[in-house]
Amino acid sequence: MRSLYPAPLRPGDTIGLVTPSSPLMPGAIEAGVQFLEKNGFKVKLGNHIYDSDRFLAGSDIDRTKDLMDFFTDSTVKAIIATRGGQGSQRLLPLLDYDVIRSHPKILVGFSDTTALQLGLLKKTKLATYTGFTLTVQPNTLIEQTLMACLSGKSYRITEGIGVCPGIAKGPIVGGNLTLLTTLMGTPFQPEFEGSILLIEDINIEPYNLDRMFSQLDLAGIFNQVAGIIIGQFENSPGKDSNSLEGTVDDVINEWISHFKVPCIKDFPYGHGAKRCVLPIGKEVILDAGKNTLSI
Repeated sequence: MRSLYPAPLRPGDTIGLVTPSSPLMPGAIEAGVQFLEKNGFKVKLGNHIYDSDRFLAGSDIDRTKDLMDFFTDSTVKAIIATRGGQGSQRLLPLLDYDVIRSHPKILVGFSDTTALQLGLLKKTKLATYTGFTLTVQPNTLIEQTLMACLSGKSYRITEGIGVCPGIAKGPIVGGNLTLLTTLMGTPFQPEFEGSILLIEDINIEPYNLDRMFSQLDLAGIFNQVAGIIIGQFENSPGKDSNSLEGTVDDVINEWISHFKVPCIKDFPYGHGAKRCVLPIGKEVILDAGKNTLSI
């Protein structure tokens, strides 16, 4: 996979804010805007950033227009989604991929934005960044990894538990597991061959997680990837659950026993308090023996 890499940011650059999924609550992004300004960036709001239509942040057309306007706005050097929720996949048929390919810019999002980011990767090869939105509470790991991504610097994370030792090299493909499986069988399904599969989710029952793992397996994805990073599964029945249906850890451990590529679990990526920002579509090195991811 040959990815399209946008230019890194410089101090004083302007970041455009869009809401491609669910609507914002009043005051939800004030801290996030202050965080960006503290780090030396200017902020420009999309015209429809506060729109609301049921569970969506306005109409599909208006949300798409905000995104396309920022891709063609020469004063805006990067775009960040304000929040996740539901709805970014509805924009995929409406985007002008030729224009985006001609105006590559940094795009940062998380959770529901996975569908948008993977669709862009498929249609334009644009590398994007996952793990942060304006409603995410910044911590040291988020700030360090986000600023490294925005500035184009290399970084390394040594966390998680290596369960299938070995070294894998390839572009990260993935994000939120529910959104990833939503794209399976569509024109926006990303290419997995030789990639490092990244997955996380929230509010997932064990049977649902097993269903999604099964879908990836039946689609041959686990045989195509070079490595696997399993992040956090927040607010899901975990190690301390007494449910007779088992836990997400049970499901993960069962599937891990079938994997034949380097794999690390409990990686600090997801909806947990400790999380990092990672590139989608950019080549990384996963050393599952040393619990290290080098970007």
